[in-house]
Amino acid sequence: MEDKKMQILIETILDKKGEDLIYIDVSQNNPLARFFIITTVTSNRHALAIGQALKEACEINDIPIRNVEGKSSSEWVLVDANDYIIHIFTKEARIHYGLEKLWANYPIVKVN
Repeated sequence: MEDKKMQILIETILDKKGEDLIYIDVSQNNPLARFFIITTVTSNRHALAIGQALKEACEINDIPIRNVEGKSSSEWVLVDANDYIIHIFTKEARIHYGLEKLWANYPIVKVN
């Protein structure tokens, strides 16, 4: 993977046991982000732990964060790291929102 920031984000998610990890290149039609990163977690607490780990990894590696949404007891935590929008879903929420279907016309890469 050539993108160092992407690599840091992916490794952080994998270290915290994020499942079904993918990223979608949305750079052609999205002026706000280059990539969506999507992962599944086993619980709300797991989502919060990955969100916190990503926030810390971004701070350590000078990756700017605009916002973290879905704090507390959320099935969907979103970390907005400028060019990288990370969606952390419980299995049920991921199925319900179906982001992969919405962005199916864009390149999707499965990580694990």
